[in-house]
Amino acid sequence: MGDKEVVEGFPECWTPDIVVGIDFGMTFTGVAYSCGPEWLPPKTIQRWPGRLPGELANKVPTSIEYSSESGKIQNWGFKCDPEQQGSDIKEFFKLHLAPQHQDESREGPTRQEAQRWFQDYILSIYQHIVSHFNITVPQFGSRQVEFLFSVPTTWKDVRMVEETRAILERVINTKTPRHRAVIGLTEAEAAAVYAGNEHYMVDDTILVCDAGGGTTDVNVLKLISTRGEPTRLEQLGHVEGQPIGSVFIDRKIHHLICQRLEKVRDHLELSPSDAAWIMTSGRFQRLKCAFGTDAILTPWLKLDVPTLEPTLDLPEAEIYNGQMHIAWDQIKDCFDLMVNKMYTLLDGHIKRMHSKYPGDQITYLVLSGGFGSSPYIRQCLIDRFGSSAENKHPNAEDMQILLADEPQLVVVHGLVLDRIQRIKRGVVTFESRCAPVSYGIMCDKLYDPNKHVGEPVRLDPRDNNMFAVNQIDWLIIQGSPIPYTGITKDFQLKVDPGRENDHWKVQIVMSTLPPDILPYNMREKGVQKVCCLDISVDAVDKKLKNRHWYSMKPAFWRTVFEVKVVVGPADLSFQLWSKDRRIVSGKHEPIAVSWMPAQGLEE
Repeated sequence: MGDKEVVEGFPECWTPDIVVGIDFGMTFTGVAYSCGPEWLPPKTIQRWPGRLPGELANKVPTSIEYSSESGKIQNWGFKCDPEQQGSDIKEFFKLHLAPQHQDESREGPTRQEAQRWFQDYILSIYQHIVSHFNITVPQFGSRQVEFLFSVPTTWKDVRMVEETRAILERVINTKTPRHRAVIGLTEAEAAAVYAGNEHYMVDDTILVCDAGGGTTDVNVLKLISTRGEPTRLEQLGHVEGQPIGSVFIDRKIHHLICQRLEKVRDHLELSPSDAAWIMTSGRFQRLKCAFGTDAILTPWLKLDVPTLEPTLDLPEAEIYNGQMHIAWDQIKDCFDLMVNKMYTLLDGHIKRMHSKYPGDQITYLVLSGGFGSSPYIRQCLIDRFGSSAENKHPNAEDMQILLADEPQLVVVHGLVLDRIQRIKRGVVTFESRCAPVSYGIMCDKLYDPNKHVGEPVRLDPRDNNMFAVNQIDWLIIQGSPIPYTGITKDFQLKVDPGRENDHWKVQIVMSTLPPDILPYNMREKGVQKVCCLDISVDAVDKKLKNRHWYSMKPAFWRTVFEVKVVVGPADLSFQLWSKDRRIVSGKHEPIAVSWMPAQGLEE
């Protein structure tokens, strides 16, 4: 372990005047900001194109519309109208950005299509933010602006995060040198920062459950700062996320409506699928959010069927007076499917915490996100984990279930709060974080006949030692706390004379397997290449060995240096050190990183 100070994730020699947080969500996207030098608590952008001047909204729909003729961007956000004939609206594409996402319907977009829609949507958001600041912030054109993006906890693949970073930089960094895009926290970490800034006490252990449109993230942390101090949190385990959210309820109901409308297709002017999408927006969304309250004490959910006469009855599709009748029990079944998955996720996390910290009690379960704020979801979790629950976990006997203040804004506000605390007070919120996967390097290891039988080997003529090749040295273990300053790997290379300044290549690998079954070499399953480091050793410590006339062995250069691996919220960065000094070159980066293409994880 090294204790050399680094600042990961943020460009060096860069001090923003404005920090903008962007929470790109499955169904809605939120934007908040704070301005220096005061760095007051985050303000939320509430005015959006497509809304009247007096209509405020904390979030804007994550949707983008293309012209069916030219294929160019036509509308985005609130201006997208699903009832407009011929509209080509792209929604719910966030899940499709992940290579491991399995689309059960097989009708979803390709990953390349989802990336294009993501890029176009972020461009639209960026242009609106710039327009907003141009009319609200004096001399905005001269301000340095940092655009901070959260990433889903389910994005464990650092290769995918790097691809996303490249898209964001293409959209923002190329517009002006004063604007920069930065990957900030994971959604679970940002929600935890927000929770840590609320009314909790030092040593409280908090289980944060952030449930949104497409994913539910859980994170257990301990508050280690007292009231009035900068917020400091200790992660008690790696953050976890699962595809659990409100959009899956929409899809189930959409499928149900499609099945019914197929029976009366001749009466429709739209396709059953297009009509069903219209029916699952607007009123359905409002009633879905109210599920679990007195607002749904009617026997049926009644939805207008587009283009049908209001007096028409079609009993075979359960349509009466132009409205489709859906029993609330069918809505409940869709909710319960998600609730049971939340139970499994939370139960597993609580059990692992008890195994790892048997003497610790989880004080609070804090719900956030649009889906997490559902009255039905909250009541189900109270029944399962609250004071009157049966079969409680031994480390959650008195756990109180709370709803975050402004639950739909916790991620975007947490993003900004974390960053401005670092700028204003020089304190990081997470002094360490638990890596969601294990990282290692490909290397050669001194041959051990008890370990390396059958392994490919090489002989080093300089010392006649035998080495097993393509072995793995695990540097970062899943679930183990890693200091934010990173960890250090020492390298001692033997290089032939004349090649002492050649670049040295190192292959970084990853595995999602549990720590006790990590593979030892590249021939085993469960390990994937992440990136290749091209290390320039011009300025590192070198010493010529076997240089005297009486030396019987060949001369060689011993090159000694350290590579610091910094684990960010969802990314990796690398630094070159030699003799306790960081190597920084004005001409080029001392470590060039070539990322492998993102692919499905071997879990």
